Amino acid sequence: MSRKMDRRHYADMFGPTTGDRVRLGDTGLWAEVERDATVYGDECKFGGGKVLREGMGQQAGVGDADALDCVITNALILDWTGIYKADIGLKGGRIAGIGKAGNPDVMAGVTPGMVVGVTTEAIAGEGLIVTAGALDTHIHFICPQQADEALASGVTTWVGGGTGPATGTKATTCTPGAWNLQRMLEATDTLPLNIGLTGKGNTSMPQGLVEQVRAGAIGLKLHEDWGTTPAAIDTCLTLAEGEDIQVTIHTDTLNESGYVDDSLAAFKGRTIHTYHSEGAGGGHAPDIIRVCGEPNVLPSSTNPTRPYTVNTLDEHLDMLMVCHHLDREIPEDVAFAESRIRGETIAAEDILHDLGAISIMASDSQAMGRVGEVICRTWQTAHKMREQRGRLPDERGDNDNVRIRRYVAKYTINPAIAHGMSHEVGSVEVGKLADLVLWNPAFFGIRPELVVKGGFIAWAQMGDANASIPTPQPYMMRPMFGARGRALGATSVAFISGRAFAEGTVKDLGLTKRLVAVSGCRDLGKKDMKLNDAMPAITVDPETYEVRADGELLRCEPATRLPLAQLYSLF
Repeated sequence: MSRKMDRRHYADMFGPTTGDRVRLGDTGLWAEVERDATVYGDECKFGGGKVLREGMGQQAGVGDADALDCVITNALILDWTGIYKADIGLKGGRIAGIGKAGNPDVMAGVTPGMVVGVTTEAIAGEGLIVTAGALDTHIHFICPQQADEALASGVTTWVGGGTGPATGTKATTCTPGAWNLQRMLEATDTLPLNIGLTGKGNTSMPQGLVEQVRAGAIGLKLHEDWGTTPAAIDTCLTLAEGEDIQVTIHTDTLNESGYVDDSLAAFKGRTIHTYHSEGAGGGHAPDIIRVCGEPNVLPSSTNPTRPYTVNTLDEHLDMLMVCHHLDREIPEDVAFAESRIRGETIAAEDILHDLGAISIMASDSQAMGRVGEVICRTWQTAHKMREQRGRLPDERGDNDNVRIRRYVAKYTINPAIAHGMSHEVGSVEVGKLADLVLWNPAFFGIRPELVVKGGFIAWAQMGDANASIPTPQPYMMRPMFGARGRALGATSVAFISGRAFAEGTVKDLGLTKRLVAVSGCRDLGKKDMKLNDAMPAITVDPETYEVRADGELLRCEPATRLPLAQLYSLF
């Protein structure tokens, strides 16, 4: 016997379905469900009097080998691959299936490998949005407490370098030398995050570089504070080509050793990830932003300039003086700082993101960036562009799906591809590590509901532990069992270089995390950045700092008000 339900009633019970629209937080962005992989009338739902009971949605006679470890029911998946509804099956810490879960004995359309049995846990995804765990590929490892902030925001993978609050680490994302790399791999083994460390690449001679790769560095960082000369760029990239690792770069703001054209020439068409490609975070003044149009450059932004607001310029000067060990009493230091902060290029950065010309978003944690704001500032930028530039020309229907997929790719799949990790993380796809973030749509982008790490809940909204139910105030993000004990190592990975993996040099450290080699870092180009592969010809007026892309002036007003801000936070 069938029963017809109206859309409102159906959405309340099973979540939105095809054609329904969901607003993302208090932004002006609307996601429309493109398709529904569940089966009407045979939906899975857990609870008293609900479906996932023995002989109903839960199949009898299946053991652990044939049933899922966990099922997320009726989730609205928001990924670069699409915006659609499905059950998500987890097995062995990975995504085992996306489609229809349940009991094939009595339910239609159950996806192979998505059987719910007596060994299956359930997470109710009805009415929730699921995204891939975010990657932050610009981490200064200044303090371990950053991990709590990152996880609580929905970040599950870190790439960067450092050794703690050393002066070098406060300015640069380098873990220099084998000994420091070994200690940091050991130290981060207790953080419930996937970790990849970058060594220091600033040298015009190759000695010292391969030792860092052998010790596990997944990439090398070139930073102007260590001297990013054309010779150092060439030497570092030459080594990286042979080792299949990524190179990240913060170019020479002062143009002492060369201009942007000299750095581009030193790249020699080789793949490189350019940090804070607009320049406020550092880089050739005033035109480093030109790299966003190069086919071999994978450009990223850091979040303090995202998006351009009436407060952006004022706060940057103070941040820069502290992070780069400058002195307000020295005129040259002040001039150095002021040369990097340009409203015109920051405004252009907004538009280049919207065009898909800047491919990655990251934090620059505690070094002119906020580790817990990668995700919210990405969506603030998307909202600002939606308000100021209107709908993208590629949009179909009364939704913002193309823009939404473009922006989510900036902190999920694209950084994963850039750093050779996309075989493990970066998207909601079968076979990948089950690093998933569940959101209440009203809090999307600012307050996750659950953070699933390697198939196990690591962080979640939780109330008073002495209460009779889980929800009494204070209701806030707190660490869960997935962030405790040996489960932490079983649900996270340590990314290392292919050389270190092959030679076994990191195994002697006795890490609890699974070791995974990065790969495919060198044969990349802008064309490989999902939904963010635009390559306009960019010019910058050296007098006015006006930025043009393919001859069009890139200008927008600073925002005076943003979503995902004080409505949700006390500060």
